[in-house]
Amino acid sequence: MAGPVTTRTRPHPAAWAVLIAVVWVAVVLLATSNRSGTGAAQVGDDGAAQLATGTTTGCVPTRSNPGGKNNYRPRAPLDADLGHGFTITGVVRGPDCAPLPGVRVQVWGQTAREGEPQHRTSVLTGSDGVYRVDSDPLVAQFGEPNVHVAHDDPGGPWETVFVRNVLDDDDTRAVVDLVLSPAR
Repeated sequence: MAGPVTTRTRPHPAAWAVLIAVVWVAVVLLATSNRSGTGAAQVGDDGAAQLATGTTTGCVPTRSNPGGKNNYRPRAPLDADLGHGFTITGVVRGPDCAPLPGVRVQVWGQTAREGEPQHRTSVLTGSDGVYRVDSDPLVAQFGEPNVHVAHDDPGGPWETVFVRNVLDDDDTRAVVDLVLSPAR
């Protein structure tokens, strides 16, 4: 006795059109979106974000971005040893583009050994406005490696700013320049 007859159905042409449209939208969104989705800049070896574009009257102040303050702790210890293999550096300037010496900058990020709450330090900028922090390599947290850089000096002459920037897995440095605004 013969078994049941099976018929093979084909997807409706409208189903193919919907599938193609969904794939096309996904490709366009991925190609045109910011990797982190938070407005964070790429600051690693290949995409180092540099000083905000200057104008005829000075430099554009750095704005805090979403996620910049995540895991922030006031008054991180000065010059804590964070390891080796990754460098975070930058120049801190005022709105007139002049380098700012002696400004406290806090840096934190996720490593293979420590989370953001523990892996942090503060440094003071040099006479040329430059800061530098050596760290163990930063690793992905929630999908991508990132570094937080902040200026926070309550009662000081400059506004607080918190930025979170993204990196590639194999980056060995991040360049994060800040332009500060006078405190209000």
